[in-house]
Order: sequence, then structure tokens, then C-alpha cells
Amino acid sequence: MTNGTARALPLNAASTWLAALAAIAFLALGVRALVAPAAAAASFGVPVDRGDGLAFVQAFGARNVGLSLVALASIALDLRLGLAALFFAAAVIAGVDFSIVATHEGVSNAAKHVGYVVALAAFGGWFVRRP
Repeated sequence: MTNGTARALPLNAASTWLAALAAIAFLALGVRALVAPAAAAASFGVPVDRGDGLAFVQAFGARNVGLSLVALASIALDLRLGLAALFFAAAVIAGVDFSIVATHEGVSNAAKHVGYVVALAAFGGWFVRRP
């Protein structure tokens, strides 16, 4: 920053790098859903092999790309609380994802989404608590 103030999201902090890596991972998942929707759906936990369903998988891929770009922009613009809000929103989305997969494919296929909820909410909390 040119005005001499410290960044709320220091570029040399591990938390900033972890947030950037998480954003890039979700970006990659989104791109995968756009270009290989059947494989992405199977990995998500709800296999889809027909046209209409594959189009929906591409739509959730676009969602992930958009959220990832907002996260990366929040890091670049030093918006710590905005980044925290984004991680909390992503935790809610992961919770809904769990519900969808559990309803259609069983809880065992949805279990990984619970991990995403916990990790994303914890990460959001980390950024809220930072001074």
C-alpha cells in the first residue's frame, strides 16, 4: 500500500496464502464443472449423465468460478471482513450441498461436504477475529 498503512490481509501471512489457495482450488473445481460436468458431478457426489443435469452442473461451476474471483479480488483489495463474509457464505452453500447430496445419494456420499462446512466456517471466523 502506498499510504504506509499495514494491510489487513498481509501478503506474507500464511492465512492470506491459504485463502488464496482455497480460492484457486474452488476456481479449479468451477472450471472442471464447466469443461467436464459429468466428472465434476460424480466427484460432487451426485452422478449425472444427461444433458439437462449436465447443464446444471455447469451452472454450479459458474457459481464456483464467480465466488473464487470475488475471494481473489477481496485478497487483492485487502478486504478482510469481505473475505470472511464470503467464507461464511461458502460454508452455507456447502451445507446446502450436503443436504442435496444426502437426500439424493445418501449421507455417506455427502459426508465430505460436512468437512467443507466446518473448514469454511472456521476460516471465515479466523478472518473475523484477526485485528
